[in-house]
Amino acid sequence: MFKVTIAIALLVERAVAAMCKYYIKSNTLELIYSTDKTPLEAAVVALGETNKFDVLDEYFYIDERGMKDYATAKPDTIVIPTKLVAAEAGWTM
Repeated sequence: MFKVTIAIALLVERAVAAMCKYYIKSNTLELIYSTDKTPLEAAVVALGETNKFDVLDEYFYIDERGMKDYATAKPDTIVIPTKLVAAEAGWTM
């Protein structure tokens, strides 16, 4: 029964996350991304979209209501350290 409950919880979590529209910002990098991925996975995708002109902040700010940064982030804004995003992407800093 316990394994079934976990499996159902995972399916529900995936269904809830089924096409979120994330606004991802880290200094000059700004990306709007519609996906069924987790916020961390979305940040990794955004990191892959950088170019030589982008400057990254210490954190990635991910929200579903518009671009946020250190000054405009709300309590429910997802804040992920850039080092964690880079590590997930296989980058070294």
